[in-house]
Amino acid sequence: MARQNFIGLVVSQGKMNKTVKVQVERKTFNRIINKEIMKRKNFLVHDEGNVAREGDLVRIEACRPLSAKKHFAIAEIRKNKGSQFAKYDQIAKEQVFLEENAKTKEFLDRRTKIEQDIQNNSSLISDLAVIRKGVDAKEGDLTQEELQKISALKEKYGIKSWPPQSEILQLEIQSVSERINDLRNTIDFVEPALEILVKEQYESKVNSVLQGFSKQEPDQLKKNIRKNILRKYLLTNPEQARDQFKEELSILN
Repeated sequence: MARQNFIGLVVSQGKMNKTVKVQVERKTFNRIINKEIMKRKNFLVHDEGNVAREGDLVRIEACRPLSAKKHFAIAEIRKNKGSQFAKYDQIAKEQVFLEENAKTKEFLDRRTKIEQDIQNNSSLISDLAVIRKGVDAKEGDLTQEELQKISALKEKYGIKSWPPQSEILQLEIQSVSERINDLRNTIDFVEPALEILVKEQYESKVNSVLQGFSKQEPDQLKKNIRKNILRKYLLTNPEQARDQFKEELSILN
């Protein structure tokens, strides 16, 4: 007598030793709706070598009862799609691991560079502190090495008297101050300019600007998206915006 055979799909694997769950589909005729329908039934199937993977198409065959709910065993693996999925999953995990390592290395290198920049920028202050310590120290308090170091620092920065007459830090402080003022002026300019440019009478001219910032047509963009893109443009190109919308923004001057 021939044993029962079914073709099914492995839907669960690895939760029980030497056992997989196989889903079998078969057609049955339903007399109530008078048409054929697909019915699905799950079988617990014995997998002696733990070779089946989720996604494999297998042929299962009836066998002696191996447990209360396990009366079938895997007879043949028709398509090992599950093994291929497992391989791709492993490759994907390795790729993600390499990408995360690369991003971590990039982050650490960037942090190291920032720390070095901070250290380099603070070296001027520390050097001035060493010179001041040498000026304030009494005779005999400093060693010969410290005196040589202070002398070299004075020569490096051209300091002949204390407090130094040359404005060592003025240029750097002035550049930072100018940058802060530029940013403050840009921020103060953006919101009033934005309220003017979102008006309907300037829509055609604004659309010419938005074309370079979005793949969609400017007319298809929602109002809030148009406004955000325009705000970004005003923040990044304030001088160009002033020239391009000179007539429209003349009221701000």
